[in-house]
Amino acid sequence: MEDMAKIVGANLAELRKRRKLTQQELAEQIGYSDKSLSKWELGNALPHVDVLKKIGDFYGVSVDFLITENAAKEKRREMKDERSNMNKIVISCMAATFIVLCAIVIYLYNILITKDTNAWVYFLWAAPICFFLTGFMDHHFWGRNLAFWVLMSLFIWTMILAVCVHFYVYQGEQVWFIFLVGVPLEVGLLLFSRLK
Repeated sequence: MEDMAKIVGANLAELRKRRKLTQQELAEQIGYSDKSLSKWELGNALPHVDVLKKIGDFYGVSVDFLITENAAKEKRREMKDERSNMNKIVISCMAATFIVLCAIVIYLYNILITKDTNAWVYFLWAAPICFFLTGFMDHHFWGRNLAFWVLMSLFIWTMILAVCVHFYVYQGEQVWFIFLVGVPLEVGLLLFSRLK
């Protein structure tokens, strides 16, 4: 029973601190004295089940959560991991947005200053750069995973497409046979993905 009181106490203290509440503030919220809360958090006493239910409802957790060892610390760690993952996704999206912004600036420069009517081709070059950059960041943040290999595959094919369209628009040459280069590159990428 003493171990259970310590487990519940540690979880209660962790949940209260996460909400940035004092024992007095929490006591007012749930209708018990701050002395009772102090005893519970120190593990000197164990609240009744109905009190645990009331506290669990206040924090949005179950009674089972409150009586599970290190549950509150694990939940905090999971929340940090989720925030960290979200930050990584936002950073990758910001990098891709920067590439698109650069393409827009280059496009506007060519349209307004050099009067190049084919400046839209620069947007095609932005695609493989975005795929490569986000693939590199994905690999850096999460290691080799399916998203990395898909992004690298998209990099290969959009790079070949950009080269072909660029040659066609600016040189008038059809170099679609360059797509054949993509086949061994894709096979090489697939084989590289299987390396341990």
